[in-house]
Amino acid sequence: MRWTRRRRGSAGAARGVAGPGRRFALPALALAVGLALTGCSGGSDAVDATGGGNFGFVQQAPGQDYAAPGDRKAAPALSGKTLTDEDLDVASLRGKVVVINFWASWCAPCRAETPALVKLAGERPEIAFVGVNSRDDVSPARAFVRTFGVTFPSLFDEVGKLTAHWPISVGLPSTVVLDPEGRIAARFTGGVTEAELAPVLDRVTAET
Repeated sequence: MRWTRRRRGSAGAARGVAGPGRRFALPALALAVGLALTGCSGGSDAVDATGGGNFGFVQQAPGQDYAAPGDRKAAPALSGKTLTDEDLDVASLRGKVVVINFWASWCAPCRAETPALVKLAGERPEIAFVGVNSRDDVSPARAFVRTFGVTFPSLFDEVGKLTAHWPISVGLPSTVVLDPEGRIAARFTGGVTEAELAPVLDRVTAET
């Protein structure tokens, strides 16, 4: 599979934010910006769990990857119990474009992106949205769902076992788009916005 990477805009340089007498604040500011862009590690390093491999990624970065139809690979199996204790197998959604969002209640970028995902899910009923709550506890995860009014189901992946074979980063969030044949068409590393995700959904939907 060949992935085409399109980097999203960076936060820009930090110079000029603090005056000459406040230069000590710049390292902390740069660190905060970096964390906001790259997502929540949840581990010692925010690197690609796949180690690159066929997907060519090693270090987590805010970016978008897209695979042309002829280069796509089947998505790994993904099934289990949801946060509402129901059975869900993503394979049952074959025939639809599917958005899979990997998130956690403790992840600040996850909180920032969720309203856009909820909005798109409500506006695009022909597309299936599925969450994967990873490395989290049930109670705060359910509270997160209530707070943001999330209507689509989320698989509960307490220790990250379900996502081990997915081409996503250790850091959260990550979002993957499947085509109707169950192949990985696109992925977003870090928080995603409506302006970034909607055109990709249009593109993959138009292929059918």
